[in-house]
Amino acid sequence: MKKEQIVAEIALAIGVDAPPMSSGSTEPRAIFDLVNDRLGLGLEGTTKQGLARGIVEIVGGTWTTAYESRGATVTKDGLLAVRDAVRTLTA
Repeated sequence: MKKEQIVAEIALAIGVDAPPMSSGSTEPRAIFDLVNDRLGLGLEGTTKQGLARGIVEIVGGTWTTAYESRGATVTKDGLLAVRDAVRTLTA
């Protein structure tokens, strides 16, 4: 599964259109902002990685260093963790 597909699944779960991917299949910060806003999570003033981490931790998940990489990017495994958290929050 590609990162773009995971972003699309997250968007579908919260009832929005998937934001376009950034260059090099980098996930857009917008998907994390949309999750935060649509689900009323109240995460504020943080980086893209911080938002992703907050989403995972809200449902009791553990954020690991394998979920992020240089350049403020969330890895595929990190996106999958966010997707799973969103599924829990919207169930």
